[in-house]
Amino acid sequence: MHSTKLAVIEVTDGFLSCQAIDDITAGSFLTDLWGPVLDSPTSHTVQVEKNKHVVPQGVMKYVNHSCQANAKFIYEINKATDLTSLDAGHEVFWHMVATRNIKKGEDITFDYTKTEYDMAQCFQCICGAEKCLGEIKGFKYLSLEQQKVRAGDLSSVITELWNKNS
Repeated sequence: MHSTKLAVIEVTDGFLSCQAIDDITAGSFLTDLWGPVLDSPTSHTVQVEKNKHVVPQGVMKYVNHSCQANAKFIYEINKATDLTSLDAGHEVFWHMVATRNIKKGEDITFDYTKTEYDMAQCFQCICGAEKCLGEIKGFKYLSLEQQKVRAGDLSSVITELWNKNS
């Protein structure tokens, strides 16, 4: 349920990250988002519907945030995914693709604000991007300009909440 070009690597003492173990071409499939579903968020879930939050499994569990991410979700199930291998109680939702060429050794990252309206636990971003957001709290806390920049890549639940609250 993930590319053979990905692995979970310990990058610093006790900190794990999903990394490219080979060069990856822009547009390539990276991993599926799958796992057990909760009705309220935790610091490690991804919001897939208004009251539906998935606990990522496999390498997806170690895909970290970046304000200038190299991956994004395609908000549908990958047609090539084998759904018969899922554990009981797990569901598959979306899949992730590379947004640019990714070099061997790079962390795989996505922008959490595109899938989280109001984070269960905020954190300080350390991505170092020119337009780093600093504290990551969720889409609703972004400025209108920051929201508009992300508008084309939002999950449907974030778009729905944005339209309802703006």
